[in-house]
Amino acid sequence: MLRLILEASTPTVTWLWAKDQTILQSGSLNGTVAATLIPSLQKDLPTPSPADQILIGVGPGSFSGIRSAIASAQGMASTWSCPVLPIRSTHAIAQQFPHITTLGIFSDARRGDVFATFYANGKLSRPTTVHPIARLPELLSRCSLAVTPDSLPGVPQPAYPSALHLLSSLTTQPLEADLPLAPLHLRPAVTPAA
Repeated sequence: MLRLILEASTPTVTWLWAKDQTILQSGSLNGTVAATLIPSLQKDLPTPSPADQILIGVGPGSFSGIRSAIASAQGMASTWSCPVLPIRSTHAIAQQFPHITTLGIFSDARRGDVFATFYANGKLSRPTTVHPIARLPELLSRCSLAVTPDSLPGVPQPAYPSALHLLSSLTTQPLEADLPLAPLHLRPAVTPAA
């Protein structure tokens, strides 16, 4: 299977082109996904074959980065006649710590909240939920190891998702049929006061 994988949930956007588990080409983007993805692919893959599928890391993370990656992927997918499928960005982080009994991945959900996703020995054990930041110490107490792609108080170890680790996660984490092709947001948008 020929795949294009995009991970845009953090400021460092990564992509890779793979046949099954073999990486054919990979890179990172400078600037926004919408402005640099196509030129980057054209430079590194002058004549890419149509992908069989495009995978997008859907976070949690940068709402606008993920939305741009989805829009770019949908444009390419319409040309290639292939599906665009979501994959949790946290799978890429969990792939880096497969032997941790209880891994907690925490990220800033803004507005005084945190996202929490838990893995047991590299496998998703509790999907992403949102909590008030005041609950962070209690959530941390459940973990053998806690990591974050953001700067969160009490979570000293950074860890970042990448397209490479998303590819690796496909060997241990199945794609989730009910995961929407949208940034993991988990709460309704705030409507500005009139």
